[in-house]
Amino acid sequence: MNAIYASVILASTRNTFGTEKASDYGPGFLGFVFTAVMVVAGIFLMRDMVRRVRRVRYQSEAEQRQQQMMDEGEKRTLEEPDEPIDPKTSEDK
Repeated sequence: MNAIYASVILASTRNTFGTEKASDYGPGFLGFVFTAVMVVAGIFLMRDMVRRVRRVRYQSEAEQRQQQMMDEGEKRTLEEPDEPIDPKTSEDK
């Protein structure tokens, strides 16, 4: 038991300050590459999402306009003439 306490005390009292290298502090080149890939992928995903949302919105607006035109067309009553009319000789204009 004393050996365990002694090794813990010895390990905790070692002074290793000042022996670190500059490359020990950062994620390195691999971290930079991974971060860059994630940023580029996020940009492409956002552009695709905006394009899809815009397409859905325009499609729903077009469907609403088409439905509105159909409703207006159903409201109109068409009067058919009793006899065929020749536009060249007809006096009604």
